[in-house]
Amino acid sequence: MQWIAASASGMALIQSTQGLARALVSQENPPALVWLNEGGDDLNLLTLLGQQVPSFLELVTLHWDLRSHSGLLPTGFPAIPSRSNFAPIIVAERLPSAAALAEALAEGSTSPLPGLLKRAKAAVLLGTDACFGGIVTSREDVDAFGEACRRRKTPLIKLPGVPVPPHHLVGVLAHMDYFGFPRLDRHGRPLVYYGSTVCTRCERRGDLENGRFASRFGETGCLLHLGCKGQIAYNSCSISRWNDGENWCVGAGGPCTACAEPGYPDHGGLGLYGALSGSVGDVRPQLWGNLEGFGYALLGLAGFGFFLQLLRRLLFPLPRDIPQGAERGEDS
Repeated sequence: MQWIAASASGMALIQSTQGLARALVSQENPPALVWLNEGGDDLNLLTLLGQQVPSFLELVTLHWDLRSHSGLLPTGFPAIPSRSNFAPIIVAERLPSAAALAEALAEGSTSPLPGLLKRAKAAVLLGTDACFGGIVTSREDVDAFGEACRRRKTPLIKLPGVPVPPHHLVGVLAHMDYFGFPRLDRHGRPLVYYGSTVCTRCERRGDLENGRFASRFGETGCLLHLGCKGQIAYNSCSISRWNDGENWCVGAGGPCTACAEPGYPDHGGLGLYGALSGSVGDVRPQLWGNLEGFGYALLGLAGFGFFLQLLRRLLFPLPRDIPQGAERGEDS
């Protein structure tokens, strides 16, 4: 079961999700999910409902104790009774405004949010808008919610994306079920999904390293000059892909827009299709990189040998030279 959870929360999730579904459904005492989605991004919800194996709808009806999102409970399936003795997990597509949050957290407020944040096992934010701010949620709202979580020592996990890949949420919840909290990067994203750039495993990586670039859409070659931001985009799209592993943006001929990055969609003035600077986009061939690393390793070994030789001379100095003829007893 732990192996299933490990592979499901890693890049092999598509191949192991059937076993994950059986493991999750059979587990006792499932966590309560409190879903904050009022006015949220419907795109995230639609993507999650498209999760086929395991079916996200099946998981929330048969495994997770879902609350505050009755729209996910299909007709004919009874809602699982809430288990108040277990620490809930907050899943938020839309954050309250900073003013509304301050009012809810104020002394004397009747809002259940303060107690919920204090008891919560974790808060998981879905989508780039909720994670970093954007069209609906402001940066001030994101900072206020993060500060509220920090004061109550509630771990905050961010799953950005436009929309967020559905297996990211399923994998993170499974990881917390079996292993505890995943390791996060400096933005609060799980390293298992956001630990490397999409350029690392892109099928056009060879074109980039050999200087073959597309000059217009539809051509073969790396899409860097057409605004692809795969070198600064940390996500798993190039490995797990979309539509049950069928394809992804670059595979379909479109440049990566780095939709899971804090700067999306402006990216410091570049916009969605502005090309990265040469200093960022210049990637040398892999062979040259390996040779350069080998050269640095040789220099390091030479320096270490010189240091050992100097240390030996200091600790164990050689005897002075014997005057010529002294070994024969001659007078000097």
